Amino acid sequence: MIEVGMFLYFIPPYFASGLKNVEYKKRLMLVIDKNEQDNTVSLVNISKVDGKPNCFTYPFNVLIRKFNPPLPRLSFAKINDNYVIENFNGLEKFLYKNGQKIDDVEYINIMNRYNKYIKNNKIELISFTQNEFLETNHY
Repeated sequence: MIEVGMFLYFIPPYFASGLKNVEYKKRLMLVIDKNEQDNTVSLVNISKVDGKPNCFTYPFNVLIRKFNPPLPRLSFAKINDNYVIENFNGLEKFLYKNGQKIDDVEYINIMNRYNKYIKNNKIELISFTQNEFLETNHY
């Protein structure tokens, strides 16, 4: 069962502005919401800090201080884009580290920053269906 605070690791079919993912690189995503009514999960992209010296000049990047476990490296959440996917049977096969959750304090910090950010800024919703997901992630 997928819950908020868990991570999914998969190849997103699309990125912001509807750009198709032509590199087919997997991305780590944090589950920030689970909507039972429309059977979706909302995610934000997680990225490692390594090699990105300017990543904290942007107000939409949130440092994850207590990252390990489950993350192997110092990382940040990119809260300016929200990925929404159908919560289909089989999606749990893409759970990262067997569904190990982020530290509760870190999750609360990310959500506080996210909720504050969306009050004053527009975020982009990137959504895809189960079929689009499975076409890209051949499992």
